[in-house]
Amino acid sequence: MDRGVSEVVASLILLLIVTTLGTFLYSYTLTTTGLQQRYLESQTRLETERAEERFRVVSVTWMGGNKLNVTILNYGLIDIAIVDVYVNGVRVSTYYGGRGEEIYTSELGWVCFESPISIEEGSSYEITIVSERGVTYAYLWES
Repeated sequence: MDRGVSEVVASLILLLIVTTLGTFLYSYTLTTTGLQQRYLESQTRLETERAEERFRVVSVTWMGGNKLNVTILNYGLIDIAIVDVYVNGVRVSTYYGGRGEEIYTSELGWVCFESPISIEEGSSYEITIVSERGVTYAYLWES
């Protein structure tokens, strides 16, 4: 009789272990699938927003020294914010205004900064504008 009780208890313990492992695996699978789905949705939303984002440089004003003011037209379907500017591939580190500010659809915005490259009369410079979503626009400017 002791042996029969031991087999029943062992079977119950084994059943409990298998059920616990199965529940853990089911929960883990649901969590992982949910995380992957949310990541995919966020990436799809970002790509959609990037496709709706359109802007261009309207003018560049040389304000003396190495100080430049870039006027930007947002003609896309979504508001933008300029987060980085490069001059001849060198990242701008000193901004005087306009960086990170929203430029609404069909409106002009500006970014004023100190060029990391010395500006010389009659020279050409490539100014690259980068939005918060990673969309870039390159503009060839002659001083």
